[in-house]
Amino acid sequence: MNDKNKFEGNSRYFTISIYSIITVLVMAVIIRAVFLWESTSATLNTLLSTLSPFFIGILIAFLINPLVSWMRKTVFKKWLHIRNDALNRLLAILFSYLLVIGASTVGLIFLIPEVINSLTELLNKMPAWANSIMDFINSLSKKYPDIDFKYIQNMITNTDSTLQNTLSKIISGLTTTIVATGVSVLKFIFNFIVAIIVSCYLIIDKKMQARGIKRVVFAFFKQERAEKLWNIAKRSIRIFSNFLDGKMIDSLIIGILCFICMMIISFFGVPGFAECALLVSIVVGVTNMIPYFGPFLGGIPCVLLLCIYSLQSAIVFGILIIIIQQMDGNLIGPKILGDSTGLRPLWIIFAITIGGWFAGVVGMLLGVPCVAVITGLMEDTVDRRLAEKNIDLPILKNEKVRQGSQKPNFITRMRKKTKK
Repeated sequence: MNDKNKFEGNSRYFTISIYSIITVLVMAVIIRAVFLWESTSATLNTLLSTLSPFFIGILIAFLINPLVSWMRKTVFKKWLHIRNDALNRLLAILFSYLLVIGASTVGLIFLIPEVINSLTELLNKMPAWANSIMDFINSLSKKYPDIDFKYIQNMITNTDSTLQNTLSKIISGLTTTIVATGVSVLKFIFNFIVAIIVSCYLIIDKKMQARGIKRVVFAFFKQERAEKLWNIAKRSIRIFSNFLDGKMIDSLIIGILCFICMMIISFFGVPGFAECALLVSIVVGVTNMIPYFGPFLGGIPCVLLLCIYSLQSAIVFGILIIIIQQMDGNLIGPKILGDSTGLRPLWIIFAITIGGWFAGVVGMLLGVPCVAVITGLMEDTVDRRLAEKNIDLPILKNEKVRQGSQKPNFITRMRKKTKK
């Protein structure tokens, strides 16, 4: 009798129950997020703010890892003949972080005073510009008395006073931010230190972490599914890191090239080029990380900055930045990046737009490699499905074959050399 009433487990019904519970929980979370969006948004913002040092640390690790690998394999192992792997890795990480932090500190020391001086000079020259424009309008009103220029005169007067007040607030804010917002500065310093520590541990233990994640994937999935997931993860990381590494090298070259050209042009008597060379080159180099829109984001404020010195300087710089960006788009960029993203211009603009809407400038930078990862994985799936159906579509003349005949870009060649 006891044997008949004994409960017997059924793995099939147990699995169905687990899936049902998970489905109900997911639906509950979605319903709460939709109907209580303000509370959900505040919770997500708090969570993202708390985890921001870890996200920044991951990004720093991605950005600095190529420098660490190069110093470990080239500087310390090949040039200095240090054979101890642990010592080699430790020295490479230490000197890479010292180099990056030192260069950033020196850049800020020279950059912040130059920004304040440029804004101050712009503020001082604005009344003279407004007077010149008003004199020009007065001369036009004398030549054409039938036309009423009062609206334009009032608009210029209001714009001049508004811009002066805005710039005054910006300058006073730059000089008093550290004193007035000490808590924010301390919080930023703490988050930055935590991000540096996180990035250090990510670089030091990257092999162990990769092995641990691989163990988890293969433990909870069947071998075939686990191998697919692992290959997807490796390909995603490769596409993402190839873009970031190549874009950093490309932007560094563009910034240096802009600085050299501005210093050379300054010898021909163009005002403002020698004084603003460092600031403008840093702005151009940093904004060049954003495809397509980067040259406009960096070039337009630099043109306005050079208007402080003369209209000639602004026009010369506008021509110079167009030439540099054409060289970058047609010569430097393709040599370094190659076809690392595999995206057409339409998808790049879409990625920048969505990324900018979601996360501002950082989203504009990271949107392109994220969309490149998604499209790369979708292309792999489509190619596999077409191969299973024995469908061979003709290749367009301007379409590059992604495997086999495609030439490796600069980043891929450098990584192959360092692996050897």
